[in-house]
Amino acid sequence: MRRIGRFLALMCVLCTLGACASMPHSGSVREAAKGGSKDQGPEQQVRVFAVPPKPGEQPHGMVAGFLEAVTSDEPDYTTARAYLAPEARAKWVPGREIVVLESIARIELVPGSDERTYQAEVSGTRVGTVDNRNAYQPEQQPNAQYRATLQLRLGTDNQWRIADLPDGLILSRAEFHRIYRSVNTYWFATAMPVGKDILVPDPVYLRSRVGLTSALVRQLVDGPTDWLRPVVESAFPGGTEPADRVVSIEDNRIARVQLNRQARPAQSKGCERMAAQLLYTLRQVSGVDSVSITGGGAPMCSLSDNDAAQYDPGRAARTSAPTGYFIAKGNVVNVVPGPNGNPPVLPGPFGDGTYKVDQIAVSRDPFRRRIAGIDTNGRRLMVGDVDGHGEVQEWLTTGPASLLSPTWDGRGVLWVLDRTKDAERVLALYEDERKQITRVSVDVQGITASRITGLRLSPDGTRAALIVDNGKVLIGRVERRVSNGAVAMTIAAPRSVIPSLVEVKAISWNGPDRLVVLGKEGQGALAPQIVDIDGGLSVSVASVNGMLRIAAPDGSEQPLLADSGEENIYQLSQGNNWTKVHSGLYPVYPG
Repeated sequence: MRRIGRFLALMCVLCTLGACASMPHSGSVREAAKGGSKDQGPEQQVRVFAVPPKPGEQPHGMVAGFLEAVTSDEPDYTTARAYLAPEARAKWVPGREIVVLESIARIELVPGSDERTYQAEVSGTRVGTVDNRNAYQPEQQPNAQYRATLQLRLGTDNQWRIADLPDGLILSRAEFHRIYRSVNTYWFATAMPVGKDILVPDPVYLRSRVGLTSALVRQLVDGPTDWLRPVVESAFPGGTEPADRVVSIEDNRIARVQLNRQARPAQSKGCERMAAQLLYTLRQVSGVDSVSITGGGAPMCSLSDNDAAQYDPGRAARTSAPTGYFIAKGNVVNVVPGPNGNPPVLPGPFGDGTYKVDQIAVSRDPFRRRIAGIDTNGRRLMVGDVDGHGEVQEWLTTGPASLLSPTWDGRGVLWVLDRTKDAERVLALYEDERKQITRVSVDVQGITASRITGLRLSPDGTRAALIVDNGKVLIGRVERRVSNGAVAMTIAAPRSVIPSLVEVKAISWNGPDRLVVLGKEGQGALAPQIVDIDGGLSVSVASVNGMLRIAAPDGSEQPLLADSGEENIYQLSQGNNWTKVHSGLYPVYPG
């Protein structure tokens, strides 16, 4: 995963080479975090300056100059506004929307009703859109054509200006990724039915060189993106706003955040939760390891990295180094070799042959690591402890060859597909306070369960990744509620992550904000790729002939695992190469 991070950083650098810029002559190569290195400073980024319109500029040059000016690092688009007539300058809202095109294919001019007007049409292939909450959505239709109309008028000063234009920005893909950075804001998952207070990442795109730390605080205060809002909550009291000087970063890696007096009701535990949201959000871009909050000029609370770890959805990966597992001849095996160099079988019934399985899932809880196995007949779902202690329980029995794709979320809920003929469903199972197994039939909005061929739950339990019709990867939010005394769950608003895929074999969560997808685009070959959960960024990974499944860890220290039709287990080694490590199938990490 370090190698993939460095590859992504290199690709981001290559994408900027088409801009007008000077390149540094020295500096070290460093691993990139999400959207760039957390200590990435201004001297390491490309700075672009806007050019104002020239006297006597003609209509085509005015439109081209405006489209280039909006790609500058000016916080208020002062130079871009110079291309607009006064009335257009007053009403244009650049933050309303960003349309991302593969490239701006053409600017076509059409004469207006008289010699003092022109109409310009800007066109290209749309690849994505960013809304006014800074959330990215990939274009769902392949080769979707976009066309925007701008009106130009010759003013009384005999200079052409843009008199009318749509709100928002039109950017090429390369310019978008140069100007905007993918970062997460963090919110608390709604607790029900299993009450674990954990943070949930909410990816947004913000301008990387225009007050990024302050913009992140304002994004937190304003609330989550519209899509995620129904399943998360904020610790910030209503009416909370940033003070004039929002964030100051001190040499001792403390971020001091100043809020208005409306933040003061969040005292004690509430203030700690608010600080946790700030710390996880800010440390992506500023390298801080603690946060201190002031409300209305009065100190409120401070929080360090260590104290905030309890809210981390990936804490299981940081508390221990979870190993991978796979199946060899029906028995569950640890992928890490034992003292004799062979992979040790799991202690207890899942490893000694008592229960033969062909699908498994290991829980994310580092303090009680449990394993769920589906027997070779596909009809019994058994759950026991990885260490072999205690009895194995039968959580579910159904018809032959019915059960598929078991997966644990980070709240101790086990999910599985039940493909019983004419009664297909998604099931969520968990152990209640009385140690009784509760089974919830989960509705999936707009999708019949018979179309779902793969299922994986995020570490925080707020998102479900689905393989639909063996060719689409969708992510839906997991809504939980109590209805007539019973828990109800819905996978709501599923949306495509990589619309260009035509075949999908396997998916795996790679931490709380990325997926690894084994799929095929167009006439290409099956290959894995790492993709952000909003579909904004992806990186291709080498493949293995006959690859069937892929498994990714929640942490960053373990390699990707895969299997093939020849029943071999592979791991991704140095140099982006796959190395055979064992014979077996169905590799998994906790999740």
